[in-house]
Amino acid sequence: MENSEMARAKRHLDTTRKMKEMLPRFFMRMMERRFNNEPLAWCMVGVPPELLKAFDLLFEWPENFSTICASRLVAPHFIEVAETDGYSPELCSYVTNTMGYCKLYVEKGEAPPESPIPGGMGTPSMLLGSGFICEPRWKWFQSIATRFFNVPVYSSDPLAPPWDVDPRDPRIEDHYLCLLREDLAGQIEFLERETGKKLDHHRLREILILSHQALAYWRDTLSLRKNVPTPMGSTDYFHAIIPQMYLVGEQEAVDFYREMYEEVKERSAIKKGIVEDEKYRFIWFGLPPWFNMGVFNYLESFGAVFVYESTYNVGDYFEVDVSDPLEAIIRRTWQRAVWMHDYGSEAMPEICNPAVFGGFVGSSLLEELVRDFKIDGAIMNLTRSCRAISFGEVHTKNRLAKLGIPSLIFESDMADPRLWSDAQIKTRLHAFLETVEKAKQGG
Repeated sequence: MENSEMARAKRHLDTTRKMKEMLPRFFMRMMERRFNNEPLAWCMVGVPPELLKAFDLLFEWPENFSTICASRLVAPHFIEVAETDGYSPELCSYVTNTMGYCKLYVEKGEAPPESPIPGGMGTPSMLLGSGFICEPRWKWFQSIATRFFNVPVYSSDPLAPPWDVDPRDPRIEDHYLCLLREDLAGQIEFLERETGKKLDHHRLREILILSHQALAYWRDTLSLRKNVPTPMGSTDYFHAIIPQMYLVGEQEAVDFYREMYEEVKERSAIKKGIVEDEKYRFIWFGLPPWFNMGVFNYLESFGAVFVYESTYNVGDYFEVDVSDPLEAIIRRTWQRAVWMHDYGSEAMPEICNPAVFGGFVGSSLLEELVRDFKIDGAIMNLTRSCRAISFGEVHTKNRLAKLGIPSLIFESDMADPRLWSDAQIKTRLHAFLETVEKAKQGG
């Protein structure tokens, strides 16, 4: 087994291995459109990608770009540039990676040579932000617009009904549906003004149909991971989220997730796991260390597999009437909010808010996951630069202990490898495996 400090991930599914072909094709298409000087938006999770696709708008994700920088081990350079510019090491490393990149981009007049993508991120003509999850998001794009690129910004408000209200109360529902409609109308007005195009409702409807087909296959695939042995692990999971961002609303995404579902279904039928001898079934909390995804394979070498992840998991799949595509987006968002609220969470739709595990009144998702996915233990990445994702981990650890499930919390980061100590973390992982084995034996 590779024992170096940083190791690339080994994927187990043929489908996800094809990402090596899909992503370059996508970036080449994007580069061709850049040369035509088409408008380009930088955006965040929380902005409906189907809406951007309906405007035929070219868009990029600085958050995802930061994960690519981390996986290629160039993020530390960009982060250090941002820190020398006054940004705190405690700030989100996705933010500091982006700010360092932008500073070098403006100084050089082109993408820094360290960029892991040919040509880097293009020069944005607009920024579409969101307040989902964390507070740095509000200032992130504002800072880019004032310091590096003089472009307009639109930021969406997050939807977060308090845990002690009844979302099925018609007055509460009407209030939040009204807010969602106003916010979506604001996004559309902004996009129409900046692109010079009117929203094509028919086109948006077609995109939503394809998007929901792809997401339905994705949800069905994740459900198959309940099987023993699990047919799919974390290295495939974290790579398989990419088409949801870049190819949403395209037939290529539907085909990708359909093919993945069929592959995982077949593996389940013949009981083909990702390791020869599956000993321990874990749940992962927090963001992954993108610079060292091989740590998942390292644990697999000891028979430990991950069958569920708390991040990038948007919850249940909801059927919506797409005859009115804008109302479909609103209803989809609200249904997810109600679903998460039912588990006692302060709901932040479009993401799997860690607070859903945090033990608010009536929370039961954790117990269901332990039962349905046959969880033996949990490993939590206390992500130093992402307080929102790390929120509630100690409380969750205590709740798991009451269920007889051991858990391990270690401190690291998602993009900055300077916090990673390979020897120390692996020593703790070995000790944790011994603890899990004793717990399984009733010790």
